[in-house]
Amino acid sequence: MKRTALIAAIALLFVQQAVASPWLKEIAAAQKKAKEKNQLIFVDLFADWCGWCHKFEQEVIPSEAFQNATDKMVLLRLNTEDGKDGTKLSHDYGINSLPTFVVLNSDLLIAGVLKGYSPPKEFALSLQDTEGKYKDFMKRVSDEPSIAKDYVKRLALAKEFESRAGYPQSEARLRKLIAESAVPVGVRDDAYIELAMTQMLQKKFDDARKTIAKFQTVQTKGDAYERSRLLTGDIYLQSGNAMGALAEYRAFRTKFPNSQYNRNLDMMIAQLERQLGAPRR
Repeated sequence: MKRTALIAAIALLFVQQAVASPWLKEIAAAQKKAKEKNQLIFVDLFADWCGWCHKFEQEVIPSEAFQNATDKMVLLRLNTEDGKDGTKLSHDYGINSLPTFVVLNSDLLIAGVLKGYSPPKEFALSLQDTEGKYKDFMKRVSDEPSIAKDYVKRLALAKEFESRAGYPQSEARLRKLIAESAVPVGVRDDAYIELAMTQMLQKKFDDARKTIAKFQTVQTKGDAYERSRLLTGDIYLQSGNAMGALAEYRAFRTKFPNSQYNRNLDMMIAQLERQLGAPRR
């Protein structure tokens, strides 16, 4: 009888191991596994209160379509309200709605983002499309030497790195563009603005201010110049200086009364005035 019970317990242990969840719960563990296997990381971001997240877990994850689509991916599931990896990742990547699914490479560069619930087959197709776009992006990165003189494409690639949270990679490319004398003025101006934005997103606020100050020594008019002035206010805001941001936005509206950006700026100024209890001007 004891022998039978022991055999049953061992069998149960093997079954439990066989059906053990493939989902990891820590970014570091997922990143390590992705590097070892040269795979992408599929991140399911959820919260306990999110009904559509539970529906996805119950209906999509067990499906054959989902299993096949993620067969060669590392699976990571994070609660956005855990105060740890889930909270940090959702903040770092600007996740503001659930469910959201992020596909990352082993260096945590964004390969793609999928938002909202979709039925199994539809979701699998969207995921495959996301992978295809990422592979196209990586091919363009590998072919980068061939576009050395195509400054528009180089700027676009730098912007795409920024959109994929590859800020150091974006910054390096933008620095090269602003340093080369052959770069057209329009591309150069955009590169300055993008560089300052990339630095701001990395919370390198002093570097961002220096980039704008340098830009304003080579350009004193036009759309890019206006955007640089607005970005100065944004940097104040992101660094926690709401009063400095309000002063900069007000100064912009005075200097550029006919700017196309004033409609949105008026709303921002009104919001800051309410927040700070500042008198309206």
